[in-house]
Amino acid sequence: MTSTTIKVETGIRDELARLAADELGGVTLNAALSHLLTEHRKAAVLAAYARLEADPAAWKGYESELGEWDGLAGDGLGGGQ
Repeated sequence: MTSTTIKVETGIRDELARLAADELGGVTLNAALSHLLTEHRKAAVLAAYARLEADPAAWKGYESELGEWDGLAGDGLGGGQ
């Protein structure tokens, strides 16, 4: 693994260190940043699904497409809807 140096304010570094120690089981700051980035990506995906679900026509199209893909799975479980 290669590494680099980034400049962050001392307060941000300290807050990240506290989060790593207190909430993430004492992981490294690198692991804490990785965790936060993963959580951010998950939140973005969930927000996108919420926007999609808020549009009834778009959501119906999404569910229809899911059914088509599920039918191609060949697992014998049906459309899943």
